[in-house]
Amino acid sequence: MKWLFIILTSIGLSGCNSTHTTTTDMKQKVDVTSLFNHSLFTLKPVQTEAEIFALPESEQQAAISFFGKYADANMRDDQVLGRFLDAKLDNFSYDGETLTATEATLNRAGNCISLAVLTQAYANVLGIKTSYAKVDSYPMFRKHQKFIITSSHFKTKLFANRATEGGENEQQTLIKGTVVDYFPDQDSVFSGNAHYEDLVAKFYTNLAVSALLEADYDLSYSLLSAALKYAPRDAEAINTAALLHKHVGDINSAKQIYDYAFNNHLTSTNLLLNYLNYIPKDQTVLKNMIQTELEKSPTSPFDTLSLASSYIEQQRYKKAKKLIEPLLLNYHYLPEVYVELGKIAYLEQRYQAASEYFEQAVNKSREQYKKDLYTAKQNMLNHLLVRNEDIK
Repeated sequence: MKWLFIILTSIGLSGCNSTHTTTTDMKQKVDVTSLFNHSLFTLKPVQTEAEIFALPESEQQAAISFFGKYADANMRDDQVLGRFLDAKLDNFSYDGETLTATEATLNRAGNCISLAVLTQAYANVLGIKTSYAKVDSYPMFRKHQKFIITSSHFKTKLFANRATEGGENEQQTLIKGTVVDYFPDQDSVFSGNAHYEDLVAKFYTNLAVSALLEADYDLSYSLLSAALKYAPRDAEAINTAALLHKHVGDINSAKQIYDYAFNNHLTSTNLLLNYLNYIPKDQTVLKNMIQTELEKSPTSPFDTLSLASSYIEQQRYKKAKKLIEPLLLNYHYLPEVYVELGKIAYLEQRYQAASEYFEQAVNKSREQYKKDLYTAKQNMLNHLLVRNEDIK
């Protein structure tokens, strides 16, 4: 596994107290779980916050011992932890599983959220402050039954320890640190800052999605209930909760959850696309309101591509191209931009243009499985072009 460590010269960082207060206020103002049909589910035990970040004693001592070796070195604590992680996790394997810190160390595996949890666990032992950046990547539309799996991960920011010049209550504004990107070779973009609570919520939400895919609805319900305690405004957790109710047959509760999310501005592109499926055709005013919000909803180029993909499915190719083509200016390095344009060209029977778009997608891809996939599609198109020439 490749790791990327970037030294930050300056970062705006709000004080921990203010962040905690904001989260508490959000919990008081928003409670999607009040709309859950609790009678349909049985609450199951899930990992506690302490269990998520707990490390075996041997791992704690390994981190402390490693730090001891650099006690007299001219290195910041965040840099030492970065070096420790580089050595410790170099041979970890990515297996898509969301694991606790202890499970990740024992299995030497896990997905990006597992590695962010493990990093936080070591930071807890060593007293190093952290923050997070949310990074989105375009889903390869890995379908499981009737679900489409989307993709996002976190980068961890390790902050250098520094005494606050103005006293304990003054917010720190310029702090050096180290950014840990677990999968720098992925085609991805920054989509926003995140906090500790978001990481905990993402851990629970990931497991909730897995439980939903396995039709363990009680476990999914229990995990979503936990996730929304930490991130009550998280649109993807809310969207998953609505889908959970849909799949146990409670369409009414699913729609109520979407209604609540829409009315309280707890939405995302993915949530709004799903919400539209619940609105009767004769409710044109509401559909138009949702559509208007949907047009404004993308927060990353991948959101824009997802929205464009929905237009492609509706055969609204001109509308889709109008969304995608501006991305060529600032996101020309993302292969998915060319893939979606290639799809449109293929559906419009412009096979030469489609082949050229997929060739661009191959050239822009950094991940081998994408290169293989797009090469196969380009070969299919080239074969189609040759066959058409033979017919002529």
